[in-house]
Amino acid sequence: MQYYAGIDIGGTKVYAVVIDEAGCVLGRAKTKIGQENAFEQVVQKIMHTYRGACRDAGIREEDIPAVGLAFPSPIDRVRRIIKHAPNLGWIDLKFSARLKEAFGKPFFVGNDVNMGTFAEYHLGAAKGHISVYGIFVGTGVGGGYILEGKIVRGLAYTAGEIGHTIIKMNGPRCNCGQRGCLEAIAAKSGMIKYIKKQVEKRGKSTLLEKIAPNWRKSLGSSALRKAFQRHDKLVSQALKRSAEAIGVAVGNIISTVGVDAIVLGGGVIEELNAFFLPAIEKSMRKHSFAGAASDVALLEPRLGDDAVALGSAWFVRLPEKQDMLFY
Repeated sequence: MQYYAGIDIGGTKVYAVVIDEAGCVLGRAKTKIGQENAFEQVVQKIMHTYRGACRDAGIREEDIPAVGLAFPSPIDRVRRIIKHAPNLGWIDLKFSARLKEAFGKPFFVGNDVNMGTFAEYHLGAAKGHISVYGIFVGTGVGGGYILEGKIVRGLAYTAGEIGHTIIKMNGPRCNCGQRGCLEAIAAKSGMIKYIKKQVEKRGKSTLLEKIAPNWRKSLGSSALRKAFQRHDKLVSQALKRSAEAIGVAVGNIISTVGVDAIVLGGGVIEELNAFFLPAIEKSMRKHSFAGAASDVALLEPRLGDDAVALGSAWFVRLPEKQDMLFY
């Protein structure tokens, strides 16, 4: 029996799984990143989390022939750099030598939402579909495009980066430096900025002051859900604004790419799926061309928090992907 590990490096946490050849998760581990997000510090957290997942699975590190890692950034495979991870503050960061030293075995590095969508395509909600686009909403907004089992990366490795498409000219500033990105409106980071502006410049109030007193710096998806359920008008406005923007982006994808399924995931949507899915569907139908959205499946992910790490592990497990590993 062979075992494989996958590691999801997000803006706030590192999450690892160990799987068997059938894709069953045998062990998990999670570590918070916090403010310690320099690459060396994150590598140490990666190794700590990876070893924790191995212990949880009862598997020795030497029994794992390859490891898959996913970062919130386009990955330049030729230059071996993490191109731009706005929520970690990394630009053109070289990863190969340090990860080779850390693991001492073949490894793969991919984009986090590519890997999450890859998992849903092969093992989850989108199994059986041909052309699938995944959109994951959390601290940021990530996207991934799978066509006939292959990840579409594009010439500059930025294909699928729906979070950094401009949906509002001269709109709010995004962490990537652009203005009007989907992420700057629809992600938690965008919601925080919107709510903060309404409170500080327009004198509005929010229940977040009681539910999550530190919301200006860190806002959990569960806090948004609690405020929404208690009919917080300002939070409701932020969520409606987010859903409308995601629907616009989905409508654009359908009109330009012609996908047959959209997977909508991430912490924000999963906490509030009863609100988000109908609102996004309404917006996407409104903003797609010539009724193109009518037959597109809008899917909830089945793999939850495991998706990105599981997709990374499954990728290195497949024989046809071995030529994409780093040695």
